[in-house]
Order: sequence, then C-alpha cells, then structure tokens
Amino acid sequence: MKTGIIMFGALAGALAMSTSCTKKTEPTVAASSISKDQKTPFPGGAPITAADLTATPAALPTAPPPYNYDPYNPNISHAEYARFAWRQFIHFNSPAQKNGVDVAGKSPVVRGSIDPNRNFAASGASGFYQSGRTANSNFSSNQLVWETFAHRSELFPAGSAPKGNLATLDPEYAFQNVKVASTDARFNNLDENTQIGQNQIFFPKNGNTPSTNPQDDHIILFQAKVSPVEYGYIKSIYNANNPPTALELPPNGTDQGESVEVKSAWREMTPALIASGRYHTAEALYYYQENGQTQARVATFGLVGLHILRKMENYPTFVYTTFEQVDSLTTPDKKDTGLYVINLYDQLQYDASVPPETRPSAILNSGSNRTLVALPLAGAIDSAHGYDVVPGKFTVPSGFSGPIKVQNPPVATSAVYSVNSEVQLAMANTPEFKNSVWQYYRLVGLQVLPTNEDSSVTPATPNPLTQDYYLANIVVESSQPGIQLFKGGVKDPSPDKKEFTLLAKRGLPSILGVKKLPPNSDQLVMGGCMGCHGNAQYPRDKEGKGPSIFSFLINGDTMGGQGFSADERNESPGELSAKRLEYLTY
Repeated sequence: MKTGIIMFGALAGALAMSTSCTKKTEPTVAASSISKDQKTPFPGGAPITAADLTATPAALPTAPPPYNYDPYNPNISHAEYARFAWRQFIHFNSPAQKNGVDVAGKSPVVRGSIDPNRNFAASGASGFYQSGRTANSNFSSNQLVWETFAHRSELFPAGSAPKGNLATLDPEYAFQNVKVASTDARFNNLDENTQIGQNQIFFPKNGNTPSTNPQDDHIILFQAKVSPVEYGYIKSIYNANNPPTALELPPNGTDQGESVEVKSAWREMTPALIASGRYHTAEALYYYQENGQTQARVATFGLVGLHILRKMENYPTFVYTTFEQVDSLTTPDKKDTGLYVINLYDQLQYDASVPPETRPSAILNSGSNRTLVALPLAGAIDSAHGYDVVPGKFTVPSGFSGPIKVQNPPVATSAVYSVNSEVQLAMANTPEFKNSVWQYYRLVGLQVLPTNEDSSVTPATPNPLTQDYYLANIVVESSQPGIQLFKGGVKDPSPDKKEFTLLAKRGLPSILGVKKLPPNSDQLVMGGCMGCHGNAQYPRDKEGKGPSIFSFLINGDTMGGQGFSADERNESPGELSAKRLEYLTY
C-alpha cells in the first residue's frame, strides 16, 4: 500500500513541550547593556560580549518588548532577536545547581535551576558530564539546566498523574511499554526515534555511504522536555477522568510564569567523536526490544540539535529558536558525512491549490534578498520527482522511501550569520572557551511572530518577519519538503483507510485562534516550526480545528492518562508506520 505525506510543519520536530524557567527572581540582562542604535529598549538584543559568556550565573534574557508589526520601520531587528536567542542558549546550557545528594536513584541537582557559582564556560568542558559521575549514583551532578527539565513521560506518566515538585523530583520514567527504575535512569531519555513520525535520520557507519540496511547505521534519537512552570501548570489542571475542555499554557490569566519547550537531537557516538571535544556528550537512555520486552539501555550520545521554545507576554505563539552542532553535514576536514533520511512514506501530495504537474516553490528571505526555491513534484519520492536519492540497493521497507541525502536549504539569514560571527569572535577572545565544545554550535534561526510568506521575490520591501519563515533544523526536520520547507495546515487521517495524510498544503491557515495577537493575525498561513506547532491543538473538533496551544505533548490520550510509548532503537516497519498517525491526532 502506498503511503503519502500531505506536508506537515517544520520545526514541529520539536514535539514541542512548553517549559519555563522564567521567574521574576531570575537574573536579568543589565539595562546598561542596551545598544545605542536600538529603537526599543531591549537589553536581550544588545551585542554579545565576553561578559555574557562568562557571567556567573548566566542571565536569562527578559522578554522582548512588543513588536510594532511595521514592515518599513520595525522596532526590533532580526539581529536583536538572534542575540536574544543566543542569550537563552547560554543560560539554559549553563550548569544546573547541585543539591549535594549522591545516592542511587536520587536527583543530584535542583531541577530547572541554574548554578549560581558556575557559568556557561564551565559546562563547555569536554568532560563536563563525566566529571560529575561517582560510584554512588547513576546520575551525574554535572547537568545542563534544560537537561533537568521534566521529560514528556514525567509530564504525562502512563497510568498516573504528574506528581511532586519538579525541583526535588527524582527522574522516573513510566511509558506504556516500559517503566524505568529510578536507579537505572539518566536525565537524558531518548525515547523518540523519528522526526514526528515522518522519517528517521542516520549517519553512515562506514564512510559517507549508507549501509545496505540503514538500521545498521548510527541513528539520531530525540527527546522532549518541559520546564517547571509548564510542569506545574499541567499538574494543577490534570484530571484523567475529566480532562479540561480547553487550556492555555502560561503565561495566562492565573499563571504569569513563562512556558519553555525544549527538543533535543542526539547522535550515537564513536570513541573518536567523543575524543574530538566538539560535542556536548552525556549518558542517555535509549530503548531496544529483548526477549519480546522493551528494555532501556545506556550509552554515550552527543548533542547535535536543540530547539528552545519560549512563550512570553506579547509572544503568545512562542518564540522558536534552534541550534545545530556544525559537523552534521561535513566533517572538520570538510568531508561529506553522508547524513541521510529514510522517509516513512513513499508518496508526496499537495493540496488542490497545486496542480499535479506543477512544481511548487518557497520564497526564502535572507534579510538581504529573496530567493525562489523549487520544491519536489507531487508523486513518488524518487530522483525523477526532485529528490537526492542515494544510488544503490538498500533494505527499505515497503511504503517507505530513501535513503535520501539531507540537504541544507539556503534559509540562513544575514542577521543570524552576523550574530553567530559575533559570538564566535567573543569566544575566540575569551580564554575560558579555548577548548569549549560550545565553539561548535551555531544558531540556525528563529521565529518570533506568525506572518504570511512574502508574495514574490521582486524588489518590493519584504516583511522583516519572513526572515526564517521556513525555520528548520537539519537534524530535527530533515526531509525536504516534508518537514523542512513547510507551510500551511494538516489534513487529518482518513478514518476509514487509516492512511497517512500529512498534506504538503500551501494554503490552509495554521495559526488559529491565538489570543493577544493583532486582529486577523491568528488566521495566517505560517511556515516552519511555528506553522507546524500551530496545528498542535487540543481539543480538536471534527474539522480538525481547535484552540492553538502549540504543544505536541497535549492530546486526548495524554490528558486521559495513557501517557507515551518509548520508541525502540530498531522497530518493525509496522510499528514505525503507526507513528505517522500519532502526530496528526494531536
């Protein structure tokens, strides 16, 4: 049976979860750091210096002021938002606060809290995680702030309600198919093996050519986490027997904390990669089937992608920021890594607005110019329809497609490139970062508010908000156009055929019913991460519409107590196929 994609959302890969560490007691960026050329007082948008990198503790930047929506004279530039994104990265990737506990099964940190005595430079040591290990505990006391957030299976444990105060909660993971003892747990729990059910992504084991059976190669695994604010909010409204008919993640009318969602991507590591000092590494759980049972295992993984999503006053659709490790497409000596995807579908459809014989396109705004990029034709996922299929014979299940080489679309903006250079220079001039792993991570882009795509590439003034309109991370949203150059909405699965129908729509609004947005701006055809998460609605009506909550974690099943199922490292084609429906019914 042929299975199709009707194109979904890009940074949707973030299986996004809302979390938040934003409290009024958090350190904030000093007002004295405001740049003279800023049109609106926005400390988080000031140029980044060595002082930002070594601040102890690193400040969480305060929320940006309201955006004025003036395409000819915006009050906040894309570069200022990019600096804000970097300051968030610096804060959340700083060491978490230790609590002095060194006992098996017990958390050695104050979860969600930054260490007041260590900084971003300390967490960049290549042996950061390992140096916090002892013989007494299965946990390291050296964790990044976001790594201590609530895992999705803690937010929605299978068969029970979320429990306890996250700051003092011991990690304990309860899935539909396995329960991990707290004495076996790790803070990083890589329970997802697909990009929102659309594809799997691999590094070749030998050279840059896929193995005959892709499952023999090095897979990228994922996890989703939420901060204490969102965890506390969901816990306060949770009732499996009487789920709420509507909800609004903080900040809301009763909770002024901020929701932050974190999605991370991790690659299986070799000894050489670990020794390179170019990755943040940590022990992590992953899952295999042994003797007919799902079992947790532990291995060392390297962080290759990180989404940080933060909902703030005046930014009710979240601000989406995403970072990549720099070696995913080319090695340090400039060789092709061979990164590739296996799609869990073999047909691509577009909606009725795109005739079958027409090649649709995407308009990319770099901030300096606009470029028209042609997308693959509807139909089979093969070279004839515009895909970079790796030549050769491979063991790919029926109904799947690939291997397809991962491409990096020309979506980088000049503002993001400039700010990355600014941060690199600051690191190069700061002795504490001479051997830091953080030298090898870059901001990919960010989305701050929803908008429609630019209508053409002609020299009319582009909308500044369309910079990073097609936001995607090459290791979290890898299929093109599937979840990379995406815009629009989602068509629910056929209740009769139970076939995958994630449509590459180009015209259905994906931002619906969002409070606190200017009139008519909550009915936009948004692209990238925000467009995808704009489809994550609870509860959904028969038309597939509902209030936008921008969280793939919250649905009828999770609010009803069913929780999540842990993905096994090498699942059967049938199990993988079933995942395609999960994300559409959220």
